[in-house]
Amino acid sequence: MTGSAAAQLATPASSTASYGEWGRTITFMSSQEIAGRASVGCTERASQPGRNCRNVIDVDETPIKITIADTVVTARLADNATARDLAAQLPLTLIFKDFNHVEKVATLPRRLSTDGVPAGADPDIGDIGYYAPSGDLVFYYGDVGYWNGIARIGRFDTTMELIEHQDDNFQVTIERS
Repeated sequence: MTGSAAAQLATPASSTASYGEWGRTITFMSSQEIAGRASVGCTERASQPGRNCRNVIDVDETPIKITIADTVVTARLADNATARDLAAQLPLTLIFKDFNHVEKVATLPRRLSTDGVPAGADPDIGDIGYYAPSGDLVFYYGDVGYWNGIARIGRFDTTMELIEHQDDNFQVTIERS
């Protein structure tokens, strides 16, 4: 962050924390601060490799746990109709396979609502998505770029190493935490 951008964001009501192996930073702000500084935050995110303003999703407090073999990882679902529709189907046990060495996909038992979500998205590594044309749940571990039909519905709390190294036809159980 540039010195001027940091000065614009620094207020007594804001608090900042770094986390993860990439040193990502989260800034907690009031709704007034967010409204007043949205363009600064968006510009900063857009300057990071592989990120732009459309790559930001609001993740609410809907925690889920994802079990692969005997390993549990956690994630959070976004506040949109598609994510809520997935949450209503939980718990689910699905079989995932690799697609193009950038994502793992599994067909859901029924299609999800896409009411109110954008026509497409450019998901980040670590995002959970829904690909509406095929009805697949998707775990992104590589950069796929923008595609029509992608709805971003959540985000993993951990790195994608475990997901990335799974062979085809691995079983995953997804449930509310």
